[in-house]
Parts: sequence; C-alpha cells; structure tokens
Amino acid sequence: MGSTASKSPEIDAEVTLSLPDGVDAEQLTPAMRQYWEHKKQAGDAILMFRMGDFYEMFYDDAELAARVLGIALTSRDRGKTPLAGIPHHALETYLSKLVVAGYKVAISEQMEDAKHAKGVVKRAVVRVVTPGTLTDEALLETNRSNVLAAVCEDGERFGIAAVELAAGEMTVTSVARESLADELNRIAPSEILLPEPDGVGRSPLEALIRERVGTPITYRGELEFAAERAGELLRRQFGVASLEAFGFERVDASLRAAGAVLAYLNETQRTALEHIRPPRRRSVTQYLELDTVTLRSLEVERTLRGNAREGTLLSAVDLTRNPMGARLLRRWLCYPLRDVAEIGRRQDVIELLRGDDGARDAIRGHLHDIGDIERRTARIAVKRTNPRELRAMGDALNELAPLRMALRGLAMRALDGLAERLEGLDELADRLCEQLERSAPLAMREGGIFQSGRNAELDRLRVVGRDGRQWLANYQARELERTGIANLKIGYNKVFGYYIEITHAHRERVPDEYVRKQTVKNAERYITDELKRFEGEALSAESRANDLEYELFQGLRAETAAFIPKLQDAAGALAELDVLAGWAELAVRRDYCRPEFVDEPVLEIEQGRHAVVEQSHEVRFVPNETRLIAGGDSCGLITGPNMAGKSTYIRQVALLTLLAHCGCCVPARRMRLGVVDRIFTRVGASDELARGQSTFMVEMLETANILHNATRRSLVILDEVGRGTSTFDGVALAWAITEHLAKCGCRTLFATHYHELTELAELLGPVFNLNVEVREYEDRIVFLHRIVAGAADRSYGLHVGKLAGLPAAVLERAGAVLNELEKTFARESQRPALAAAQRRRQRQLRLFDEPEEAIVRELRETACGEVEPAAALELIRKWRGKLGADEARAGGP
Repeated sequence: MGSTASKSPEIDAEVTLSLPDGVDAEQLTPAMRQYWEHKKQAGDAILMFRMGDFYEMFYDDAELAARVLGIALTSRDRGKTPLAGIPHHALETYLSKLVVAGYKVAISEQMEDAKHAKGVVKRAVVRVVTPGTLTDEALLETNRSNVLAAVCEDGERFGIAAVELAAGEMTVTSVARESLADELNRIAPSEILLPEPDGVGRSPLEALIRERVGTPITYRGELEFAAERAGELLRRQFGVASLEAFGFERVDASLRAAGAVLAYLNETQRTALEHIRPPRRRSVTQYLELDTVTLRSLEVERTLRGNAREGTLLSAVDLTRNPMGARLLRRWLCYPLRDVAEIGRRQDVIELLRGDDGARDAIRGHLHDIGDIERRTARIAVKRTNPRELRAMGDALNELAPLRMALRGLAMRALDGLAERLEGLDELADRLCEQLERSAPLAMREGGIFQSGRNAELDRLRVVGRDGRQWLANYQARELERTGIANLKIGYNKVFGYYIEITHAHRERVPDEYVRKQTVKNAERYITDELKRFEGEALSAESRANDLEYELFQGLRAETAAFIPKLQDAAGALAELDVLAGWAELAVRRDYCRPEFVDEPVLEIEQGRHAVVEQSHEVRFVPNETRLIAGGDSCGLITGPNMAGKSTYIRQVALLTLLAHCGCCVPARRMRLGVVDRIFTRVGASDELARGQSTFMVEMLETANILHNATRRSLVILDEVGRGTSTFDGVALAWAITEHLAKCGCRTLFATHYHELTELAELLGPVFNLNVEVREYEDRIVFLHRIVAGAADRSYGLHVGKLAGLPAAVLERAGAVLNELEKTFARESQRPALAAAQRRRQRQLRLFDEPEEAIVRELRETACGEVEPAAALELIRKWRGKLGADEARAGGP
C-alpha cells in the first residue's frame, strides 16, 4: 500500500508571522517565533509546545487550558504573556480531558536534544489530536469504536465515509436525505467532517447533524471534497491505478467523503497511514434497518433513563472476553444481517461451540489473554507504539498457536477458516519475545528495552555503565601497586571529571605519564590517557546505550509493521470468534434457542422472554407466545392495565427479532420467522422543545415515518399512539393508523388503552385482539404478565394509582367520577358502536354501488360506434330507470 504523510515546514526565522494585537514581533525570542509559526499550523487547535520537561501553552490557549484542566495560570515577560504548562510525563492525562471537552490539541515536540542544539531547539508539530483521530490507549474507550466520519452531499443523496483510525477500517455508504441522521447514529462517529458552508450561519446539513446526531463538527474546504482530489488521494494511499480494483466505477459522493477523511488524517497524524485498508461499500439493503428512534426505544446500547450501558440489550448479551470482540458486538447489534446464509454461518459456529464446553472454555481463555491486537497494530502503523506494547504484542501472538489447535480440533469449515487467518505470525511472536524485556518500559529513550545477548555493542556499553565503579577500584589498586604511593586515590567532580589525587609529600614519585590538572590544598590532581578514555566511555555509556536501544527499537517496530495486513486479518478473526463464543456461552447459561428462518413473512415465538428484563429481576420471568403472519393475522392489538407487561412484551418481540438477524440465539423455546427488512418502534413519550416540537408532534412525526416506509416485510411496534391529544382525536388517529398498517400487511403489535380499537378485529381480517391477563382479589389486582387472546374489558387505572401511592381521598373521588362517567356514556356496556356504524355504512355503499357497477360494466361492453342513436337513447332511459328504482328501494338519498 502506498501512503502520503504531511510534514511540518521548516521554521524560517525571516518568515512574516501573523501575530495578534499586542504581540511585538521585534521583541520575540527565537523560541517564541517558533511557537507562533507552530500556532499558525495548529489553527483552531490548542498548541502544546514542548520546552524541556514541560508542554507550555501561551496566550488564549493558556487561559483556556487553565480553565478546562484546572491548572495554574501564570505569565512571563512581566505579565504580558499568559502561560500554563503541564509535565511531559502527564501528557495523556491532560490530553484526555481536553479531547473529552471537545477541543483539538496540536503537539509540538522537540526533535533534538537541547544539549546538542545550535541556536533554538528544532521542534515540529508531530500531530493534531481531535475527537475522531485518537490512537492513544489512555484516550480511547476500551469497548467502543472511535470513528471519524465525513458527509458529502449529492442532490437528494448523501455520501458517508467512516474511518476508525485505531483499527484501520474504512467504510463508505450512500443514503437518502431522510436516512442520513439514522445512519450517522448507527455509525456513532466521534467527529464529523463537513464542507465549509457558502453563506453566513449554519448550513441545513449542519443544523440536521447538530439537532439529530449531536456529534462535534469540523469544517473543511470544498477542495477537500472534490472528486478529482479524492480519487488521487485514494489511488495514492492504496497504491492502485484505478479504484475499480475495489469495486468502484466512479468517484461518487461517498468516495469524495473518503478523500476528505484521508486528507484530514494526513494533516493531523503527520505520519504514514499504512494500516488504513481500502474502502468497503456498506449497502443499506445488506442489513436490517434500524432508525434512531428504534435504537433508542429498544435501548439497544443506551437506556432511555440515565443514558447508561447497564440495562441495555448490549450489556445483556455481551459475554466477550476481548476488547476487539466487545467493539464488534456493538456493530453487529446496530447492523443486523438480512442474508440468511450468513446468519446461518454464525448460527452454525455458535451451535458447535455451545455443544463443547471444554473447547469453548479454552477458546475464551485464549481470547482473554490475547488483548487488543487491533489497536496495538494501529499504534505500530502510526509509529506511536512503545516498548511495553510491542512486548505485549509478542505475548499475545504466542496465544495464537494453541488457539488454532483448539479451533481445528472442532473440525468445522467455518472455524478452519478463522484458524487460517491466525497463521503466519509465529515467527514475529518469537522475535518480539526473544528480544524485548518482559518488563519493557513505556519510555523509548530511557533504556531497559532489550534483553542481554541481542546486540554486542549494547552489551559492551551496558557493562561499561554498570561496572564502572569496579573498574575504578581495580585501576586504583593497580596504580597503588605500580607507584607505591599509599594514599593515591581516584576522585571525580563535574568540572574536571575523573582524576588521581596525590599528596604533596609524594609528589616526587608521580609517574611521568600523569598530567597535572589541578592544585588543591596539600595535594595535586592528575589525569592519565587511560583514565580519560574510561571517563569518555563511562560518562556517555548510558546515554549511548539508550540511543542505541531507541535505534534498535525503531528497527524492530519497522519489521513488525511489515506484518500489519496479517495482524489486522488476525484481529478481525479474533473479534468475530470472541462474539460467537460469547453468544454460545450465553445460550448455555440462559437456555437460548436457535431461530429458524423461513421464506414466508411470519413471526412465531414459543415461550419468548425479554433478554434484558429476565436478567435484571430476581423473580421468574413469565414467557409468552407470539404469532404474526403477513397477509393473515398480522396486526395484534394488546389491551390491559399499566404495569401488566404490554410494553415489555412488544419490546421483547422486537429484541428477539433483532437478535435473530444478528445470528444470535434467542431467549425462547422456539422461534420461526421470515426475514425482516426494518424494525419500526413508536414507544414512550418525549418532546424536543429545542426544535419547537411537543410530545404529540414527536409522536406524530415518528408515526408518519412508519406509515410512509413500512413494507410487508417490516415489524412495527407501537405503544400508546394518539395519547397526546383529546380522546376523540386520539381514538380517530389510532383507528386510522391501525387500519393503514393492517392493509399494509406488515407484522404489527400495538399496545393501547383505547378499547374502542378492539372493534377493528370485527372489521379487518388481519387485526386480532390480545390482552394481559389480570386477576382481581377483593379490591386488589394481580398481574399475571401472560398475554392471552381477546380484548381487555377495563383499564384498572384506579388500581394502578393505588399501587403508586395516590392519596386515599384522591382515589375515592376518582372512583365517584368514574361511576358518573360510566353511567353517562356507558361505553363498556354498549355493543361495538364504531364497528356497527362502519358496517352500516359499508352496506349502504354496497347497495348504492351495485347498480352503478352494473351500468359501468354494461357501458364498457357496449361498442359505441355500432349503436344507432335511437338505441343509444333507449339505453340511457334504461340506466336512468334502473338508478331511480334502486334509489327508491334504498330509501332515497
């Protein structure tokens, strides 16, 4: 693969700087001129400028950093220059705080030792750290991907490119305008690149992303998104003459976005990006579609209350042992498959691992010990890995051989394929473990990296540094014996270095080769060529050894980088194996079943359970049945009191459907289903006041999306639609919505308190009634949490209010009001009024329509060109008479 890397321009002392007001260019020191040049490169990023053992920040950056980081704000130049600094060894800690707060940070490093510098120390901006370009382990969430995305508009469609720098993964996709926010929320980027808007103020695209996605936005020039530039960057990055090699016939909006991402990474990382793999097209038709509302309502990765991971589907089915698997699990849940063959392949692996406890335990043990190969590989590629991480890579790769044996022992083609992807790295594992110290340090320039016996010169320098005192003792003893001077001694000071000190009484016995260096009271100090040579080596041995180790480490890291494609392939195989082995363990622990996929659009679940709720409650979860058939009983209306389990049930069905499409086993005795293209949900009440939308408006918008986009292959989950307005309005809307969904034929579950809707089961064949079984005992109710056929006859609202602790006086008054309302309207004692009225209208329409339809048929069958005028007039009289006779029979208009 080819790649490009942006480099900092050389600092020109004569360059004309653009300085803020109050800064006098003539009074700037060379270092501060350098600072301002680097600040110009950093743009809107906070510049951390390395000065010795500190990273310094000046002016506005210093004031901002002091406020965000809680560090002291000082000054220089008699208070004219605000200053704040952090110790160099604490960089990651402070960097993390700034990035989490949403700031970009440019790092300016010293490129030479200050002791050897001639003039100002050479420095360079080595990288710009932004929310979407993190590779440092301390800055990343272990179990969550950190993605940089770019969006490029092309008419009514949008191209999206997403890159995870810490993994080297690049995907591109194209979506319609109405699906843009949903797709971005599934990708969950940490930073989004957009083209610079033409006018003043926010662009419509920015407004959409800020309101519906909420991810930090970085603007880039229009040129960054140009098709020609993007094509050139992509071809150069991946070393190809044409992008057709990756299945792209032209540079569309998604590849323009990919080009913008690459340009941004080159600019911020300032190093080779060899680990970035060619873009992979993600088609929305490959996956079961989940919009933002569905992901949120089903609490797939965050709870509605508290926005926490605990209590979500993700937490309930996560038994991974490795960070790579944990990150892949999230992607699989957000992108369920629609390819039955691929679903079956995952199911086969799970089934095999489920049946062999010993092999499964061994595999999961190796996965735990391997660690995060994926992110270590990325850090090797961008030349930021440290000695400890490289040694850890060697230890991790040593686990691959026994893991391959465990996989091949199961004799399954799919697992053999995973085992093959773990080959070719044993030699690298041996080299890393044989050369690097087990306790290798984090720092690269402080020594202690390599084991003894790996480099002769390094061993010699270490001996000189370690055995210097013994050499001096031996040398002193030898000189005492040779000269016979009893009080001869060897000393050292910083000015003159090592010396031989002899008192004046023995001055006459000093050998000729001793060179006098210094006279002190009662003694003379001398130096010899041998002692001088030792001093030269002893004083520089540690430094030279450290420099040599750094050079050797860079070489070893470069050798390791040659294995990046194999390392990435192995990381992908390990992540996949981790998810599948975790799901096999889940199936064993929780008694999950393997779903069966069929051609017809059905959804049948025997003894289904809620994957999250059954784990979070100590009481036994009550399983339930589900049977939906598109074109048959496709629309189930569920009535019953609050707290009885209606919402839990309908969410349960949606979650089991989602898990089945991921290839996971499900909490049920049996599940049989046809492929679902989308899961729609309208659950709960929320408002978006910032967008000027009430709870009811949000409800109607979400419902409108369902009605416009649901197909016969969709699953629709509705909970209390129409409750945000007056009773009659709400019933009317809910009635019409149910009719629409029934005619659509999509598999639907609708939980409602509008008992009037239950009459639809008499009018529409696809609609059928369900209710949550309740038992009354004296003045209390007992929720059985069992879904049964038929409609509920009451809502038990007062009973639930009592359970909630409403004051007795309020409950008593509510009971009296309820009695009056029931006497006045007597809704529950009447026959199905809405259904009866609708049937009467249908009969009237049929009576009225029958003669008209007969006349129309006769008119269509009449050859007008062959009818004489008199015959035509007779036909008209006949038709009019027929209509008049029928009108009279029907009782008139």
